[in-house]
Amino acid sequence: MKNNKLQKLEAIRGFSALYVVFFHMLPQKIYFLGINVGFLFRFGQEAVIMFFILSGFVIKHSWETSENKRFKHYFFKRFIRIYIPLFFIFILAYCAKSYTEGGLANPNWTTLLGNIFMLQDVISLKPNVIIETYMGNSVLWSLSYEWWFYMLFILFLKNIPASKLNVWINICTITAAVSYLIYPFFINRIVMFFAIFWIGVRLAETYLKGEVYTFNSIKKYSYVLLLIIALLAINLYLNFEYTKTYDYPLVAYPFVALRNFVFAFLAMYSGIVWNKLNWFGFDKVFGVFKHLAPFSYVIYISHHYLVTKATYLKFIDNKIIEYTIYVLVMLLFSYLIEVVIYGKIKKQIISYFSINY
Repeated sequence: MKNNKLQKLEAIRGFSALYVVFFHMLPQKIYFLGINVGFLFRFGQEAVIMFFILSGFVIKHSWETSENKRFKHYFFKRFIRIYIPLFFIFILAYCAKSYTEGGLANPNWTTLLGNIFMLQDVISLKPNVIIETYMGNSVLWSLSYEWWFYMLFILFLKNIPASKLNVWINICTITAAVSYLIYPFFINRIVMFFAIFWIGVRLAETYLKGEVYTFNSIKKYSYVLLLIIALLAINLYLNFEYTKTYDYPLVAYPFVALRNFVFAFLAMYSGIVWNKLNWFGFDKVFGVFKHLAPFSYVIYISHHYLVTKATYLKFIDNKIIEYTIYVLVMLLFSYLIEVVIYGKIKKQIISYFSINY
């Protein structure tokens, strides 16, 4: 462990962030020796689900190892972690749009406020969305989920006895999934997806207790996930006509939520299997990505403007060189914002408010 974070979690986080960049940057078809290897980069949704599971683990680990368990302290930590880098991305978004339009762009205040209050989702792919993601940055949908996961986590911990906590989580997430069949909207989506975040929490509990990861240790929670998967399969059957209205139905309602939960279920079991194999080959495949972890958040939320939609190097008559430079610029920008600038701002804020972290 380094800086109270598990190295393997860091590696997966760094890998997932960079994978999402390639998911949005690379074409769907990339042929090598007659084989479409582009298929390997079509799992951006799964990378985001990994973020949710990792987040549940890290938040639980951080909470249990923190001496200060006041709500104010918890909220403040989560707020500055999410919002300080995010405000830089809002500025970047506005500058990018102004550059594209050749003058001062409309800041879209309503959408901006909706994103500040974490009410955003991908309006083109899901029904009954409150507000679209700011300036077309579709990855911001996951931030609203993350933020409300944080709030639900502290709400449950502060108001429900530990002995009944898992039962109440199960009841709430299953109820949300049932209501999702009747009327899918922002709130029941968040509560239902909290079940994925809770996978990380349950795994962290096992780790903190020094217990061994076994199939039996997650068997009961597996039933909860399987029930939600069954409900989402019913939802897909009942609303299958919606798949005909989207260009990419696999990432849209009603299929995408089922896809997300199936992957989360498989990821949970795969983690236990790999753990039993003593993480054979993990470091060789993923170890290098731990170096991206300290600025993976900004990589994730900035790449839409710095890579996917970037055009300032379009005069270069070589796409490989052009996008290689875009990625390098993104990495440098992300490092400066999250490690250098955010690090200094965080220290100043903590010092000003005299908060002992």
